[in-house]
Amino acid sequence: MLEDLNKAAKKVGLHVAAAKKDGKYSIRKTKNAKLVAKNVDADEAAKIIKKYK
Repeated sequence: MLEDLNKAAKKVGLHVAAAKKDGKYSIRKTKNAKLVAKNVDADEAAKIIKKYK
């Protein structure tokens, strides 16, 4: 799941990483590493990636 999210995020200039909690992800901008979202599940991460397109 993480790889799929990262492929989509890379196209819009974001990076998805696994959070400390199981099944949660954090999203950062690749340009300046600013945090976009923290401790979101896969569905919400996909929504955020679509929003940045």
